[in-house]
Amino acid sequence: MEEKQKMKNLLSQKSKISKEIEEIQNNCLHPDKTIKFVNDDKGGTPKPMWVCDICEKVLNIPTEKELNDWLGK
Repeated sequence: MEEKQKMKNLLSQKSKISKEIEEIQNNCLHPDKTIKFVNDDKGGTPKPMWVCDICEKVLNIPTEKELNDWLGK
């Protein structure tokens, strides 16, 4: 029974943290962003995406020119 309660507490904390992260990301203006390889939720092959440097939110897919510029660095 002790393990069940511990699990409930951990899941509750996880939910609260996820909501707090979501709130921070939604309020962030994303002033600085970097192209990074990101895994999707299904565990597929990582793909390059724009990611906010401050809140770590995945923003959008880079254009072909942006990718070429990034690869040329």
